[in-house]
Amino acid sequence: MNSKERVLTALNCREPDRIPFLESLIDEPVALALLDKPLPDDLVGGELGTGNEPVFIGHIQDSPHYDAMELVENMGLDGLGMYCFARHGGIQVKVGGHYMVAAGSIKARADVRNRILSPQGDLHLPDPDDPTLYEPFRHFLHETDDTGLARYCFLNLCSDPVILGMGLETFAMALYDEPRLVESLFDYYSHWYARVAKHLSELDFDFLWCADDIAFKTAPYVSPQTFRDLFMPYYRRVADQIGKPWIFHSDGNLLPILDDLLSLGMSGLHPIEPEAMDLAELKQRYGDNLCLVGNISVDALSQGTPEQIDALVRTSIRTAGPGGGYIAGSANSVAYYCKPENVRAMQMAILKYGRYPLT
Repeated sequence: MNSKERVLTALNCREPDRIPFLESLIDEPVALALLDKPLPDDLVGGELGTGNEPVFIGHIQDSPHYDAMELVENMGLDGLGMYCFARHGGIQVKVGGHYMVAAGSIKARADVRNRILSPQGDLHLPDPDDPTLYEPFRHFLHETDDTGLARYCFLNLCSDPVILGMGLETFAMALYDEPRLVESLFDYYSHWYARVAKHLSELDFDFLWCADDIAFKTAPYVSPQTFRDLFMPYYRRVADQIGKPWIFHSDGNLLPILDDLLSLGMSGLHPIEPEAMDLAELKQRYGDNLCLVGNISVDALSQGTPEQIDALVRTSIRTAGPGGGYIAGSANSVAYYCKPENVRAMQMAILKYGRYPLT
């Protein structure tokens, strides 16, 4: 099998020739170390989801210190993707040379009216039906057409730009004090992403990867009832326009709302944080119809040893691999603080233990 066939077979919950290996992001400091390239003095990483520029996996457009395909081949990844994120009101702060969203700037309905809904607003989104918006994606697909890789586009359903744009504390308070403010944002972003998902589905991507963080390690951000009443109708608006296999991403413990989420029809669930959800339980309950993606602890990748990573990968493959429906990778993404030697150990262990028939 080539990589595309391997990934699509796993997403269909069948056994490919071996366990596929996917990552949604490999932060540039780790990528440079894996490629044995020096760390530039001007390197500054950034949080995803803060702009509308499509970018390659592990590649910063205004600072191309390496080629994305070079990293994919070096790591033996089975997929390569692009990002399509809406602008939002999140405020970034620089922490240790890395920018992260730390607060929100959307606090009142006037912010929505003036900054988002107004065509002159700094957060007003481009026309999702404008064909030129998708030209970079067509170019990417043309350039990678002969690679045999599984090609994906990474986007939101709609809640991420709302929560990041408001900040979690403001969002939580507004659910009770000003619910219409929250609803107006969900409505705006879900309309945009629904159109975007439809157009992306008409391109030659093999699958879509939708990311909306909605849970802590202990439980979802909101009660199951609030999730059903607020999130689900807007999620469904977008999911109904997806015409490809797709993976849903959220960190944390999704079990209290997982049955609701699965009704959206996704093919896979990512990243299965081992500190939050049990891979064996998910395999037993949902493994016949849901591909499980990820599960290799980011904590271990950043603090453990190659020997420990080898054991973790072996256990995950033994747990979720039988019968198919498992794609290996980190339990979030390869963050800038992960040890390159541990990331390499993850790659080698997937190749070592992941070939079918599993032993």
